[in-house]
Amino acid sequence: MADVALKIEKRIGFGKSQARRLRRTGKIPAIIYGEDQETTPLLLDRHEFEMMLKQHHTLFNLELDGKSVPSIVRDIQRHPVTGNVLHVDFLAIKKGHKLTLSVSVNYVGTAVGTKTGGIFQTNKNELNISVLPKDIPDFIEVDISNLEVGDNIRLKDISEEHIEFLDDPDDVLCSVQAPKAIEEVEEELESEEEESAEPEVITARDKDEEEKESE
Repeated sequence: MADVALKIEKRIGFGKSQARRLRRTGKIPAIIYGEDQETTPLLLDRHEFEMMLKQHHTLFNLELDGKSVPSIVRDIQRHPVTGNVLHVDFLAIKKGHKLTLSVSVNYVGTAVGTKTGGIFQTNKNELNISVLPKDIPDFIEVDISNLEVGDNIRLKDISEEHIEFLDDPDDVLCSVQAPKAIEEVEEELESEEEESAEPEVITARDKDEEEKESE
C-alpha cells in the first residue's frame, strides 16, 4: 500500500456545536495519537479524505508541525443515517515496526457449487493481521471459484506474503452448503428457541406437594 499525503490543519475550537459548524464548511474533526506522538486535534478536508477512502487508502503521511507523520486510520465515526464521516482517529506509526490491525476480506469469483443448488455463506468478513506498515493490504482476496457443495475455506488455506494472520487457523472463512443442510440447522435453532420459550406449568398436584413440603 502506497503512502498518501493528506493535508491537515490543527483544530482549535472544540465542542459539539463547533464540530457541527466545521462539518457545514466541509471539514471533518480528527485526532492523531501514538506512542511517540503527542495527541493533537486536527481538521481534514471532507472531499479529499472521502475520495482517498474510496481508493482504499488507509496509510497516510500527515504534514504536522513541519514534519511528515506516517499514520493509519484507526477509527472512523459515521452518521447512523447518512453514513457521512463525522470524526477520524489517526494512529501515528513507526516505519519498520509491525502493526496489529483488522482488514476486510474480499471474496472473488462464483462458487461452482452454487450452480448446482448450493448456497454460499460467509463466516468472516474481517481478519486480524500483524504486518509492517509498508505491507498493509487494502484487503485480503479469497477466490471461491472452486468451492463445491460441502466445501469450505479455512484461514490456514490462505497464504499472503509478509502477512501474519492472528486468528485461529481452523476458522472457517466461507463455505457452500446444501439447501437441505441449511434448512435443518434453521429448524434446529427454531426448535431450541421454542423450547426455551415454553413457560413452566405448575399443576395443582405440584402446588399441594410444595405446600406439604413447606409445612
